[in-house]
Amino acid sequence: MRKTMLLRLLAVLVFVNTFSFLPSHAIARPPDITAPSGILIDAATGDVLYEKNAHEKMYPASTTKIMTAILVLENTNLQDTVIIDKDTPFTDGSRIYALEDEIFTVEQLLYALLVQSANDAAVALAKHVSGSVEAFAALMNQRARELGAKNTNFVNPNGLPNEAHISSAYDLAMIAKHGMTIPAFREIVGTVRYEIPPTNKQEETRYLRSSNRFLWGTGGRNQINYRGKWTNIKYDIVDGIKTGYTIQAQQCLVASAVQGEHRLISVILKAQSTNVYLDSRTLIDYGFENFQFKKIIGSHEPIEAVSIKGGIEKKVNLVTADAFYKAIPKGDSIEDLTKDIVLREDLSAPIEKGEILGRMIYKSGDLVLGEVDLIAEETVAKKEGIYAAFPSAQTSRRPIAYIIALPLLLFLLWRSFVTFRRSRRRKNRLLYSKKNHRKSRGNDLTDVNLYYHDKKH
Repeated sequence: MRKTMLLRLLAVLVFVNTFSFLPSHAIARPPDITAPSGILIDAATGDVLYEKNAHEKMYPASTTKIMTAILVLENTNLQDTVIIDKDTPFTDGSRIYALEDEIFTVEQLLYALLVQSANDAAVALAKHVSGSVEAFAALMNQRARELGAKNTNFVNPNGLPNEAHISSAYDLAMIAKHGMTIPAFREIVGTVRYEIPPTNKQEETRYLRSSNRFLWGTGGRNQINYRGKWTNIKYDIVDGIKTGYTIQAQQCLVASAVQGEHRLISVILKAQSTNVYLDSRTLIDYGFENFQFKKIIGSHEPIEAVSIKGGIEKKVNLVTADAFYKAIPKGDSIEDLTKDIVLREDLSAPIEKGEILGRMIYKSGDLVLGEVDLIAEETVAKKEGIYAAFPSAQTSRRPIAYIIALPLLLFLLWRSFVTFRRSRRRKNRLLYSKKNHRKSRGNDLTDVNLYYHDKKH
């Protein structure tokens, strides 16, 4: 009896001590998802708000096409034309049944890629950018690493099964985060229906519909049991991005959702059936319901002026490249916010407007919250030519014509003054000479008169 009482007392003490150290505004318990891997990030900062096996290597299926689309948008023009070669029509899986020698625009193939999830469109675009699927895959891997991917290896542009073709929930979130900064990408992944008109090889219009049921799924089979209630899959705050499915990968979905001015990105990999939408919505709602997105600093806000070498200006103004937000639990605040400015070492002219010259790192105590790039507010030309000849031009904001004209005007005024003085001197000498001449003639007449006067007497 005494032993039982002692165990109960110990349990009470453990309970009290455990919860007495929780923060005053503790966030809700992280949700459970059915899929083996998933992540939720803040699209503005990349902050991870939830993760489950987020770095585990998984098959990405057609979510691969997010990376393909980014590279196409970064390396081509939408109205470029693409001629289908003899091999592309035989691509497996979902496709638009492109024909040999058929002509499309890059824009049409991008819609086919991201709306219809067409594998043949992916191959055609890859060859258009890099000449071959292999070369394009190398470019995909390089760009993925640049965007923060850690466990990704792409071997094709569409996600068709291959044991070496892998990624992770975290990597796909980082790639999608960048994709959603590209206006054309946002437009395409949020499109429900698209039409490709007749081409030189196809007389019929191709009608495409998005595979992402978050954008259109209502009624019938398009419902999920969410929080104990049957509801449509369609979710108005979701504005894209991309689904994926193969037998090996099962159901995959990268989704973007926006409330107010803020965006979250979720990734679910290897889910079963419509659970991919259930898990995605669970993470999205968890993020918006439990986190606030505090604006630390706005876009293009002035920071300070820094010295530069060899420019027609001695200093350049630094401004923030983008706004910086931080996701924190609702009700909490960021205390003791500090910032450190780290400048680029080679701050010398020429400098272009918008060029990254450094970064500002935000901290709360010892915790690094994030950073924002600092860019040049204006262009600063290199001091050379006439500017090098006139050092005072280095700090002048007047045009170079003014800098040339001012000393020229001063020179002309000085020459005019010298000419005027010389003219006055010549005139004075002439007057003096005439006066002396008259005086000399007067003296001669006086001498003659005196001579005649003497002779008379």
